[in-house]
Amino acid sequence: MNNPLQMIQMVNQIKNNPMSILSQFGIPQNLSNNPQDIIQHLLNNGQISQDQYNNAIKQAQSMGFKI
Repeated sequence: MNNPLQMIQMVNQIKNNPMSILSQFGIPQNLSNNPQDIIQHLLNNGQISQDQYNNAIKQAQSMGFKI
């Protein structure tokens, strides 16, 4: 997802209804309160690669997010 508008829309969706977004990615409810567990779940299940995760972190940091 390289489009900043798409990222902003997704952030707004996550703020408004986090479980709705998380369930779309198959995140179990018991992981919903721990971001590290969610990321690990996505990595373990091959839904995202380590490179995708690293690129997302770099992009977020370039936008001023403290990660």
